[in-house]
Amino acid sequence: MQSCIVVPSDKSISHRALIFSAISDGKVEIENLLFAGDCLSTAGVLSDLGIPISLSRKSRSAVVVGKGKFGLSRPKKMLFAGNSGTTMRIMTGLLSGQSFDSVIDGDASLRRRPMLRVIRPLLEMGARIRGRQARIKGRQDVFAPLEIQGSRLAGRRIVSDVASAQVKTAIVLAGLCAEGRTYYREPILSRDHTERLLKDFGIQLCRHNGWLVIDGSKHLVSPGMVFVPGDISSAAFFMGYAAISPSTELMIRRVGINPSRLGVVRVLKRMGVKITFLNKINSPEPYADIVVKSSNLRAVRVKAEEIPSLIDEVPIIAVVAAFARGRTQIEGVDELRVKESDRLYALAYNLGKFGVRVDIKEKKTRTDLVIYGGGRFSRPRGRLRSFSDHRIAMSMAVLLARLGLPIEKLDDRECAAISYPEFWDTLEAVTKGVDYEF
Repeated sequence: MQSCIVVPSDKSISHRALIFSAISDGKVEIENLLFAGDCLSTAGVLSDLGIPISLSRKSRSAVVVGKGKFGLSRPKKMLFAGNSGTTMRIMTGLLSGQSFDSVIDGDASLRRRPMLRVIRPLLEMGARIRGRQARIKGRQDVFAPLEIQGSRLAGRRIVSDVASAQVKTAIVLAGLCAEGRTYYREPILSRDHTERLLKDFGIQLCRHNGWLVIDGSKHLVSPGMVFVPGDISSAAFFMGYAAISPSTELMIRRVGINPSRLGVVRVLKRMGVKITFLNKINSPEPYADIVVKSSNLRAVRVKAEEIPSLIDEVPIIAVVAAFARGRTQIEGVDELRVKESDRLYALAYNLGKFGVRVDIKEKKTRTDLVIYGGGRFSRPRGRLRSFSDHRIAMSMAVLLARLGLPIEKLDDRECAAISYPEFWDTLEAVTKGVDYEF
């Protein structure tokens, strides 16, 4: 029997829709916006910069009155990004090219996340940014709060050593505020939501010999309306639940199927999961209904070059791997050390509670995560830890639900609201085999 659910709107697209609308030349209506903590942080920062934003939870929409890329106002107080690394990194790029100074900060978790990766290339363009220098988890880096002096930026050739859509978007926004052209290259192509969405705003970013080219003379034009499809990162938790639950078939409606985000689908298919797309809509951000059927699972190798397309889905892939026959190796996951938590440690700690062997292999050029599957679990002693990380919390909740154990065995469940406020109601519906639409 098939059950059907709807998942929240895409977080990455929601952030960008708000920011691009704010610096366009007129009013934009955003349909199906994600009303979660991170995106509300972005809306709050933009409001503090003088952008009129009307939010409607009932219709899951927003109306943003754009003021152009140089129309932001000097904030009257310190900007607060909450728990959202996306908000801080992207807005740092935009704020660097403004005519005023600003300070942006975040909560305790965000203050532990590295910012040098976005600051360094901005400095090359003439930005003036100061942050708190510290060594966290053995790494010397720059951390929030960030003091940003508005500057006249100049286009440069920027080579990033990380494949990050957040860093890329920050450089794109800085490049749009800079004189001349900016050329940007990353080691592996990251998610392309920025390139796709900017087309709706009249900005065509071209690629030339591997470089992404940003022309500072271009201005964003209001498209009138932007639609945000469902978030495949949110859908991934329930794709994982269906994969590990015998005789389960689940349809997840109107989920974004941007090719740069389909790494989790490709990996689950290799593991033997039956996944099909129905009712596909071809738009700048394509979406479809995703149908997932349970099946016998086998271990796989996930190569480092696949990681940018599934970085947020590694926790749920690790849970599925625990049920698969054999040894799953996920390569090049260093980035998971510096997310909302050290996700590698969090996965090893929690899966270890069930008797699942998890190895973190530190190599010269990369870190690998290895999960020894087989579907044999011991009853965990004590509570599992979310480490205040929404993706760890939801992944462990899927595992507990599949094993028929009470969700109360997981601490700090409220952190799921950062990206998925309706997660617990959806999980209950899926475990009961009933439809759910919030």
